Amino acid sequence: GLFNPMAFLTAVMQVTARSKELPLDFMTNRATFLNIMDPSDVVSHPNNGVHIHGLFLEGASWEEGKGDDEGYVSDSKMKELHPEMPVANIYSVHIEEMSWENMYRCPVFITSERGATFVTQVNVRMDPD
Repeated sequence: GLFNPMAFLTAVMQVTARSKELPLDFMTNRATFLNIMDPSDVVSHPNNGVHIHGLFLEGASWEEGKGDDEGYVSDSKMKELHPEMPVANIYSVHIEEMSWENMYRCPVFITSERGATFVTQVNVRMDPD
């Protein structure tokens, strides 16, 4: 597991801010979910940011995208309590470049117990219909 996820996510923002000579205070993390479930199937490092895996949903399900299209969150399915999320690319953008259109602000917790284990919000694409 990851010991200090907030420091890790801040480091992702710091690397981008330094490389683009932007102030850290105006950076935010963005997530795109690949159509890859097994992290060993990832063949290269991302152009920007990092790949992460091990996230899961509660009270929803995940629909894989077709081809290169990103998947999206949808209504939960019967007997699917904690569907695993695909590998995600977490990268940083300037806050003015961040769009929340058709996105769900999904809270991320360290454990399924929630409470004081909140880490951040990631953007998760919603059903385009």
